[in-house]
Amino acid sequence: MLVWYQPKPNEVNFLPWLEHHLARRRRKRLFLYGSAVIVVILGLVAFGVLYANLIQAQTDAQGQVSQGVKQIHAKQQGVWAGSLEQRHIELGQVIKAQEQFQAWQPGQELSRLLMILQPNQQLNSWHWQPMDAGHQVVLAITGQDQWQAWWQEALKMWPSIQMEALGAEGDGWAIEARYLLPPTSSPLGNAVRVPASQSFALQLTPYPLSAGVEADPISSLTRQVEKYGHGLEIVRGQGLQVKVQLNSTQWADLAPLPSAAGWRLNDLSIQQIASGNWRVSMQWLPNNDGVPSYLRRPAHSAVAQALTHERIQHYAQARHAKTLPTQTTAIHLELADIAPLYNELQREDSFQFTGYSKQQGQIAAAWVKSLVNGSLVRVEVGDVLEGWRVSAIGPLGVNLTMGQTLLILERHCLTGACQK
Repeated sequence: MLVWYQPKPNEVNFLPWLEHHLARRRRKRLFLYGSAVIVVILGLVAFGVLYANLIQAQTDAQGQVSQGVKQIHAKQQGVWAGSLEQRHIELGQVIKAQEQFQAWQPGQELSRLLMILQPNQQLNSWHWQPMDAGHQVVLAITGQDQWQAWWQEALKMWPSIQMEALGAEGDGWAIEARYLLPPTSSPLGNAVRVPASQSFALQLTPYPLSAGVEADPISSLTRQVEKYGHGLEIVRGQGLQVKVQLNSTQWADLAPLPSAAGWRLNDLSIQQIASGNWRVSMQWLPNNDGVPSYLRRPAHSAVAQALTHERIQHYAQARHAKTLPTQTTAIHLELADIAPLYNELQREDSFQFTGYSKQQGQIAAAWVKSLVNGSLVRVEVGDVLEGWRVSAIGPLGVNLTMGQTLLILERHCLTGACQK
């Protein structure tokens, strides 16, 4: 209780006022501290309630998602079970197409090389080997004319070709070169490979199908190589290696190569020996990748297969005619019989004239589509297209020549009539 008294003269007493001021400030601080504590406690309580609600909502959402995934999987199993037979058929077709592609691809590539060889040029060796980036081909050629002409044609056919060695051999030249073929395929996708399942991820693709690999692929490959004759040297180990000598009448039978599901051609080597025969070495190895990789391959048509055989047979008979001069006349008659079929196949199914362009001051050019591989090529007079030389270009067609054979690609009229 404050007691005020009358101050004496010349005396001022501030003590009561100061005590009253300090007490009031103390009460204010206590009130503020108490309010802050109450607010913090209420905030913690509200945060705990909110966190508990969030946990409950997350648990409910996980339960709903899990239940939904089970329902979707149950419906998918019914759909997949209904399409299982069709998917097995499609997988079988893909596997068969892949085996056919692998069996014909080396022979087709070899035939492309033999097609651009001139009569005074010879294949000494040819080596085919798969790599991670595709397939590598190493070849050795000998000839007696100007090597630059053959090299220019090789560059047009294989832009990635690289010359390893160039030297003289006898009265002519010898070239060693290599090139890389990029892979021409795309993954089969959902029918074979399935991504690993993750949390909260819906599995919308069917499970992988079994490939149905042959019980004894080595026996299957052995039966297939019997077409090369009886002089076979077969070595069985980790894989299967076959060595054989083929005369010129058997070269065309090299394609298609033997193949088996789950096995791949690891090496193919062809060597020209002194007797004029080919020493052929082939090796197959099993695919040890765990899950087989099935790819969509561009199928080799019947026309492409026939062209492969005709090109190899044409080269074989030309070499046979050169090594046996006494039979030259008979062999030329055989070559004359082969040429019309080769020409007919090229005319009907291999090329198509698709366009023509000529600007002032420039050389006329034409667009030709290869129906074998689907490529569209711009050509001018003098260019070489898969062994055919462009001799004339006009608005209504293109003339191609190979030796004494003339191939005319006429314009296809979409309206039913072409204007001259």
